[in-house]
Amino acid sequence: MEALARCNRISAHGVSAAAWGLLCSLIVAAPLLSNGSSHTAGAVLYLLFSPICHQMPERSFFVAAFPLAVCQRCTGIYLGLFLGSLPRNPLLRRIKCRPGRWTLAASCPLAADALATAAGLWTGSSATRLLTGLLFGIIASSLLILGLDEFIRESAAPVPTKSRVKGDLS
Repeated sequence: MEALARCNRISAHGVSAAAWGLLCSLIVAAPLLSNGSSHTAGAVLYLLFSPICHQMPERSFFVAAFPLAVCQRCTGIYLGLFLGSLPRNPLLRRIKCRPGRWTLAASCPLAADALATAAGLWTGSSATRLLTGLLFGIIASSLLILGLDEFIRESAAPVPTKSRVKGDLS
């Protein structure tokens, strides 16, 4: 049983790391394609990310003279989601006991930075946006791994069957 749980955890990490890694690659591919001969492909990637990010150039990192497909905070979140999904994540054991508190702990710095900037109380920097996004992404990814691991475990468990007794209408 322990071997199955370990296998599920590995597959949860693998699926998650592959998905977040692909997404991070697409974020970086947008400016590279736009700078090269594939302007249309780059434009499509920017368009794909536009519903989830404001993509303000002044709040974005640049590669090859073009902004990444998402802002600095979103870059941190996606990079954190990828890093948190890698195997041997030391947070997983700690998060299992109180996932709600960990989510709140990860959300507070991100929300404080964003809200204080919006209210004019603070001028966030590239570093604060990236780091608060990174913290949130790593913890969110750890929670997603736990959920995915549980989903895989439950879907792999044998489903009990009911034997029908003569005269039973259920």
